Amino acid sequence: MRRTTLALLSLLVGLGAAELGGRVLLARSWRPAPPFGTGATQTRWLELAQQTLAAGKEAPGYSAFEAELGWCVRRDYEGPEGSVTIDAEGRRTRRKYADPPPSGVRRWAAVGESFTFGEEVADDEAWAARLEALEPGLEVWNFGCGGYGTDQALLRLARDVRGPVDGVLVGLMSENIGRNVNRYRPLWYPGAQPAAKPRYVLAPGGLELVPQPYRTRQELVAAVADGSVRATLEEHEHWDDGTPPGWLAWSGCARFVAARLAYRARAPARLWSAREEAPYRTTLAVLGAFPGVARGLGTQRVVVVFFPTREDLRGLLDGGTVPWDGLAEALAPLGLELVDTTPALLAEARAVGLDGLYLESHFSPRGNELVAEAVRPRLAP
Repeated sequence: MRRTTLALLSLLVGLGAAELGGRVLLARSWRPAPPFGTGATQTRWLELAQQTLAAGKEAPGYSAFEAELGWCVRRDYEGPEGSVTIDAEGRRTRRKYADPPPSGVRRWAAVGESFTFGEEVADDEAWAARLEALEPGLEVWNFGCGGYGTDQALLRLARDVRGPVDGVLVGLMSENIGRNVNRYRPLWYPGAQPAAKPRYVLAPGGLELVPQPYRTRQELVAAVADGSVRATLEEHEHWDDGTPPGWLAWSGCARFVAARLAYRARAPARLWSAREEAPYRTTLAVLGAFPGVARGLGTQRVVVVFFPTREDLRGLLDGGTVPWDGLAEALAPLGLELVDTTPALLAEARAVGLDGLYLESHFSPRGNELVAEAVRPRLAP
């Protein structure tokens, strides 16, 4: 009896220590804990959104809610100190483009996410602008927008780019593979502000578009406030909120384990290697739709430009392998060319370190310059 009692006491002490440890680890973690979509970032966003709506003001920043794409850049926008300029067509540029272009000018359109847009650097430091500076007679229209999935980039190309163009550049960062099966942004990236997006799903007849359901910013804010946003978007959402089973939701230890599993499932390196799973298959299918849209703009050239993140390069510097190896071979049958900027950036990182290539999480001016130099040979007539 005494041995049984001691064993039970030891078990209880061990479970208590594990629970305490789990709670401490959750409190000290730099990443949001489950349930995703209900953290401090989302709370602050909701408070600001409600305040600005009540005052009849727009939310700050260069992008804004949009019914079709979820969000998009503001046209005719100039940011603080002139660091970000958006023209009337929705392109990031200070340059005035003639229509039609002068004789001998080659015109390319770039679509994609924040690395395409040139987040954290000035207008003339983004790689699209650097390409124009490096190659006289070349125009590169920058239609990038922060936070975009490849699906949103495809929709924007079809809607906003006017042909004819000589080619299309599709920015693809490693994280896009998870965004392309996501509808409510905080479920993919738990530290993100609330945003709903359209997505394509794989169907027997090919890709089918699932629209973004909110018609106005007011509708989205109301859905976040009353908690209905998850139920509205969950049917075609690939990612869950990371919580453990209901009977364990009280446990900090269980939440810590669930968080580890959720972040592991979302790791881009794993997703690029899991070629039978929906994120990889959907990403390839969406990329395969670009040539059809490009033909409507008068071109057969579609070049995918791949960007590694700081974390990607750190893994490679530590001896890791390239998770997206084989992407060029997968894209070729789809009529797509690939410029993987990883080798040039990795060589520079070995020479000067990662801090010379990235600012907070996006390319520095030097990083953008290296991207431009890597892409330039592919834009030859």
